[in-house]
Amino acid sequence: MEFVCNNKDLQRGVSAVEKIVTTRSTLPIIGNILFEASKNGLHISANNLEMGIRLSVKAKIGKEGAALLPAKTLGGVVSKLPDRNVGFKLSEKGTVRISYDQSHFNVHTLPPDEFPVLPKVKEGKSFSIDPKTFASMIRQTIFAVSSSEEKYVLTGVLLEVGKASLPGDRSNIRLVATDGYRLAKRGESIKLGGGEGGIGVIVPAKTLQELSRLLEAGKGEEELKVTASSDQIAFKYQDVYLVSRLIQGQFPDYKQVIPKKSATRIVLGSRLFLEAAERTAVIASGSANIVRFEVKANSLHLSASTPDVGTIDEVVEAEIKGEKKSQIAFNIRLISDMLKTVENESVILELAESLGPGTVKQDEGGDYLYIVMPIRTQEGA
Repeated sequence: MEFVCNNKDLQRGVSAVEKIVTTRSTLPIIGNILFEASKNGLHISANNLEMGIRLSVKAKIGKEGAALLPAKTLGGVVSKLPDRNVGFKLSEKGTVRISYDQSHFNVHTLPPDEFPVLPKVKEGKSFSIDPKTFASMIRQTIFAVSSSEEKYVLTGVLLEVGKASLPGDRSNIRLVATDGYRLAKRGESIKLGGGEGGIGVIVPAKTLQELSRLLEAGKGEEELKVTASSDQIAFKYQDVYLVSRLIQGQFPDYKQVIPKKSATRIVLGSRLFLEAAERTAVIASGSANIVRFEVKANSLHLSASTPDVGTIDEVVEAEIKGEKKSQIAFNIRLISDMLKTVENESVILELAESLGPGTVKQDEGGDYLYIVMPIRTQEGA
């Protein structure tokens, strides 16, 4: 194996695949990155057995071949190399000479035939979507997944493709995430062919995090192609192929927790609401992040109190319809998490009667919905 490439291109490729390499494993081989030089170009791959990635790097191929290089060492070398062309040459002794200017590294390699092959998801349902749209969908839902392995099915995001069953929902593709305390749902209407519906799978949050990074770093008009089978899902975007196992299990029926009506409807500026929430959180952090929401006339009061620290009463101007006097408490962190992802200038907060969940929407009739469970306090009891 022998090739020359620019270090910027190499660094981009190595950093993309290095993120999924697992160093803590009973199978040491997956702590390496596979380099494959062929007449079709240079491809680099990583595989942690749960998720795998393969991408192309611009290079001038001198000799075809393949080699496994330790990810930690390679990442350290590449990040320190100067911005110029770098040569890789595999010797018969199994070391790779990485040369630049008058200097060089010699790095030991492993036989590439021991590396687990990246699976190809061929038999499955597929669809294509604008990468920026899908990245936005991920960003507005992924923060709501559970971090507890005890609720393993909730550590993933539900991907649904097909006609929605909720009244007024016009989307044909949806991402839904919940940790049991809050739920985030984002839908979109895209062009689907006749056989592209009927997908309902749970994608690991780690997979979507890596995909989101790749999509946000990408340029160009090329669409993201998604193919899902019963146990795996693959994402093809530009020169990147990402494949992952799916989470098996039954995702909760999220339709059951969506409130059918509200007592109070509050329209707030999203930026002002977030700033007020973050200021209130300074005091609330000492009392389990509990913040009382109280509607008074044409404003929303956010108040918190922590013994030996202090109190706060934050007033946010609002447009209020329905019940003008209502009071409820929420974990303010769950509200702030959502507001950080809002793409509109205003949001709609809907409060239910008798300690029902709160609902936040980006706009009337839109495709984003966030539901957060209230906290029962002594004052509200």
